[in-house]
Parts: sequence; structure tokens; C-alpha cells
Amino acid sequence: MSRIAKLIIVFAILLSGLAFHLKNNQIIELNYYVGVLDMPLSWLVVIILFIGALLGILASMPMIIKLKSQKLKLEKQIKNSEKEINNLRVMPVKD
Repeated sequence: MSRIAKLIIVFAILLSGLAFHLKNNQIIELNYYVGVLDMPLSWLVVIILFIGALLGILASMPMIIKLKSQKLKLEKQIKNSEKEINNLRVMPVKD
């Protein structure tokens, strides 16, 4: 994607976020186990989405690590196979 298209997408996301904030800027009371917090609804939504994204990344880390190690193993096998093929090509054929 070109740089201009990415910039337009980022600008559109920021603009929609601003519109969401302007429509939902009422203060709400968040009761949690330790205390109470007063904050705008739009900020609470942003914080919850951010926490959800972080939890999603953390949940997918074991799979990512497993796939990366599997990739390294397969690349090593390919390298060894290519060496063996090159050695077989160099060897003279005996009749």
C-alpha cells in the first residue's frame, strides 16, 4: 500500500475516533474492586480495546513462537537438502 493510502486510512480512523469521543463524552462512574473512577465513556472504550488487543497478542505468542521455530527448522532442512543436491551434481556418474 502506498504511503498516501496509509496516511488517509490513519486520518480516517482518527477522525472517526474524534467523532465517537464527541458523541460519547459523558462522564461515567467505573466501580472496580479497589475503588471508583470517574472518566469519559469514550476513554473507557479506548482503554478496554487496548487491553483486549494486548491480551490477544499475548494469547497468540505461543503459536507465533512455535511457528517461528518450525520455520527455522524447515529452513535448516532446505539448506541441508540443497547442499546434498549440489554434492550429488558434482559427483561423477559411474557406469
